[in-house]
Amino acid sequence: MSTASKGRAFEHEVRNLLRAAGYSVVRGAASKGEMLEEKVDLVATKLTPQNTYTMFLTLIGVQCKVAKR
Repeated sequence: MSTASKGRAFEHEVRNLLRAAGYSVVRGAASKGEMLEEKVDLVATKLTPQNTYTMFLTLIGVQCKVAKR
């Protein structure tokens, strides 16, 4: 399995874990995603109501790396 294939599989695994935790996840293929001028593989967001008038936004940028072994 190539390093690219391992990386993609790892990104999908992390994406699935984040989705299971209630996040909306977007994948930037080939590290083309960008958040705050940093290259990221995944961008995850979660909107959580705090009370009637307040929402809390969680924003996560994830860079996935695998070993070349």
